[in-house]
Amino acid sequence: MSEQALFEQAKVCLGQDEYENAIGLLEKCLEENSKELTYYWYLGLAYLLQENEEQAQDIWLSVFLQGNLEEVEQWTNKLLKFLEIKVQENINKKKLGNAKIIYEAIFIVNADYENPELLNNLVESLSYFASGLSYENQKKDAIEVYLEILNLIPNDSRYWNTLSFNYYEIEQYLKAEEAIKKAIELDPVSAVNYYVLGLILEKQENKTLAIKTYKKVIKKNPKFIDAYKHLGSIYLQQQQTNKAIEVYKNALDTVSTISKAPIFHNLGVAYQSIGNQSLAALYFGHSAYCNKQISIAIIHFEEYLKGCTDNIDVYVKLGRSYTLTNQPLSAINLIEKALKLFPNNLCLKRVDQSILPIIYNDVKEIKFYRDRFSRLLTELIKSCSLNTSEEQKEAFKSIKISTNFYLGYHGENDIECQKNYGKYVYEIMKNMYPKWCQLLSLDKNIHQRKIRIGYISLHLHSLGMLYLGWLKYCDKNKFETYIYDISGYDENDNNKNLAFRNNFKVHSDHLKFISGEIEDICSTVLDDKLDILIFTETGLDPKISPLSCLRLAPIQCTSWCHPITSGSPNIDYFLSSDLIEPENAQEHYSETLIRLPNLGFSIEPFSFPNNNKKRSDFQLRDNSILYLCCQALFKYLPQHDYIFPSIAQKNKLAQFIFFDSFLGPVITDSFKKRIDKAFKEFNLNYEDYCLFLGKLSLQDYLKFNELADIFLDSFSWSGGFSTKDAIACALPIVTCPGKIMRARQSYGMLNMIGVTETIAETEAEYIEIAVRLGLDHEWRQAVRDKMAENKHRLFNDRECIKGLEAFFQETIAKKLKLT
Repeated sequence: MSEQALFEQAKVCLGQDEYENAIGLLEKCLEENSKELTYYWYLGLAYLLQENEEQAQDIWLSVFLQGNLEEVEQWTNKLLKFLEIKVQENINKKKLGNAKIIYEAIFIVNADYENPELLNNLVESLSYFASGLSYENQKKDAIEVYLEILNLIPNDSRYWNTLSFNYYEIEQYLKAEEAIKKAIELDPVSAVNYYVLGLILEKQENKTLAIKTYKKVIKKNPKFIDAYKHLGSIYLQQQQTNKAIEVYKNALDTVSTISKAPIFHNLGVAYQSIGNQSLAALYFGHSAYCNKQISIAIIHFEEYLKGCTDNIDVYVKLGRSYTLTNQPLSAINLIEKALKLFPNNLCLKRVDQSILPIIYNDVKEIKFYRDRFSRLLTELIKSCSLNTSEEQKEAFKSIKISTNFYLGYHGENDIECQKNYGKYVYEIMKNMYPKWCQLLSLDKNIHQRKIRIGYISLHLHSLGMLYLGWLKYCDKNKFETYIYDISGYDENDNNKNLAFRNNFKVHSDHLKFISGEIEDICSTVLDDKLDILIFTETGLDPKISPLSCLRLAPIQCTSWCHPITSGSPNIDYFLSSDLIEPENAQEHYSETLIRLPNLGFSIEPFSFPNNNKKRSDFQLRDNSILYLCCQALFKYLPQHDYIFPSIAQKNKLAQFIFFDSFLGPVITDSFKKRIDKAFKEFNLNYEDYCLFLGKLSLQDYLKFNELADIFLDSFSWSGGFSTKDAIACALPIVTCPGKIMRARQSYGMLNMIGVTETIAETEAEYIEIAVRLGLDHEWRQAVRDKMAENKHRLFNDRECIKGLEAFFQETIAKKLKLT
């Protein structure tokens, strides 16, 4: 074997942790060529990783003894560079133990060595590994890693804090106390350090000192929700109920809405303990409402209203709860009763105006509620007065109650309603925040720097997968990207969606976590002096709609994360898809429509987890033809119910798979009643053909796509993520594009991959294709094979990125000309 071959084999052995073999091969290399320094570096490394540090040191020293001062300096620098590379290589390979051993060996070569970037990379990787161990409840192993980290950076209070909390979790309270006191010594300002100390003192039954410590936490950070919870809990244990109630009410005045649910619950417990059932019902209702336990909230709010009728907030939440459980008439009756008591209240009027069923009984009901929605919107706008600060605050409160989310599922062009509501919200925001509604100019020196693009998101952990490709593939030399996560997510919580969120940290220049408070959001975004701001999810949440009516950047856009026009006067462009939009699409948008190439988004492919489940594991018949109907139930309108029994009539083996509504069993039951009626009109029993499944894990859901035979798309609002998943699983898709973009997403994706034979032009053709796919196994397999062959076209599209970058540059140029 040649010298080079010996060396390559030695490196392979080293990479496979076969150190004895590597050492033998490297010694043979040195017998062939004793002057090659690299062989010495690798031989010393092999001994080092074999935990024979003395031998490694002797080998490297033997090289230095052969040279003069100048050569020794050069060789030392080469060895240091070699070791740095090996540290980073082992970090990349997740061999963190090896990386740490090699990093520490660098100080043998140069005791004064400094490389903050390499140290940071090593520490971050060790921290990520340790947090994973902790999350998997391997606390003792996590502690060992954190101790290794602190051996590298002993003066970082964050890791002393985390070490302490892990000791606390395994009930080693003395060690936990020792570690947290070290953290406090290093960072006496941190509220988190004192909070952990409070937890430890509680466990040690030192309640008096724990109370003082939690008070110190709240003084340092008045929004520290868990400190209020523990402080109030201690008072309740000591039967000092009034003090507990005072603590909880102070919390409600300071913490964000997203954090209030446990405080509401604890207040309910406190009032219940002193026999005040009315206030207990009130706060239990608020807690359930915040946690989206809507049916439970209804029970508590109804109980509260039996004795108290003067709380507008309860009427608002109970009205919304009735609506969300598909009880629109109960909602209308309740709010009309409340309006007799408070005839001018805008919050009540907004709840009344926005009432729409989740599941409609028939087509006439859709028309009734659409007309009612539009009529009451006109009346709401006319009744809105913004002359006083109180009126402005009430109006602002009213627009944070709900969005027009369910309006879009009727399958109609909603531009007029959206524009009217957008203008209404804009007028309210202009009165509340006039300084944030003024037009902004582009920096005239913009050509001397990168273009600054911002993305503001409430659903980064889920919908963010749509626009991650925009960040990943954009030209980093031309664009500087900012991500604003306004979900209330704690960036220090390493256990929640860490892996996916980390993608945004990697692929953006700036990732910022902001509280949901509008003042914090606006000041943070404006300080960054963006050129373009993209509201990724306008219309999904009432936190976003008011923001989209402000002016936080010279150019503002939205996209089809929620595929309906925003209606906001301050959103300039709607970033959409050329493959999905119809020819007359601009008629559907208040913004200027931008038809980006292909789908507009560069979707990431994904790997399939190993899953050996069979049909029987999902209660499915082995001989059935499985039609997957996986859309949210409110996407299915009553005029299309006949589709399912029409297919079943011609394919007796058909089994339609729906999923229970995430809004609860009331919605699912309402849909079942409607489907039952449709099947009875064909003299069929829907239970013979329809199966409703509960929520599946992602792994099971993807496996289900592989087990199914056909994907049936919905009509008025087609599949998006679900269509992408079906294509990835090569599951044949039947779709019939509608007249607006949100009814054409599956159509666009199928055109993207060149599988158009299952696209219908009419409902009758849709039924025909669905039946043929079910009965004609050879054709179904041919479609599946074609999808499998072409599905790669759907992913990692770069043409849309080029189109997006061209839009950014052209829009900037156009804006500069106009100023």
